[in-house]
Amino acid sequence: MALQRRQLLKYAALVSAFAGGGAWLVADFPVAFEPAAKMKLKASEQQIFWWLIPAFMDGVIAPQDSQAKRALLQRIDQAFQSLSPATQAELRQLLELLASRAGWLLLSAGLTPLSELSLQQRLHLLEQWQQHYLQLLRQAYQGLHEIIYAAWYGDPSTWLAISYQLPAAAKVLFDDQ
Repeated sequence: MALQRRQLLKYAALVSAFAGGGAWLVADFPVAFEPAAKMKLKASEQQIFWWLIPAFMDGVIAPQDSQAKRALLQRIDQAFQSLSPATQAELRQLLELLASRAGWLLLSAGLTPLSELSLQQRLHLLEQWQQHYLQLLRQAYQGLHEIIYAAWYGDPSTWLAISYQLPAAAKVLFDDQ
């Protein structure tokens, strides 16, 4: 049975559509903010934190407070550099997965990129990850939560916002000049 010209064109169109869709799925979302230079985190990785910081720090850092988000992003980068190479690799895998369209589709069950989700949608997504039956999503939530909060609480300038007083015994660890 010979292939007719019409069938050949249909098959070619179908293969092209699948190839185009596959290329779209494996591509990263475009970077939708100005990444900071001289960071260990890549622009696509910085972008994930950029959009998640206001959700994790809800009530402390507003989504439109670029200065506070940049300062925390800088501290996240410093915290990232202090992690063991194995932990850095795991976190980088998670961030790369979240930055890719296919990974985002898999982990968020949606096509809308993180940059286009409202704060309430991001909060809802994080709550779903935190309580998900899949351990992978709970670990993703926990890893992102830990590095963001470690960067926040590790900076003495943020303690005033939460009325934290350093215990007297710990003051010898800090240079109070």
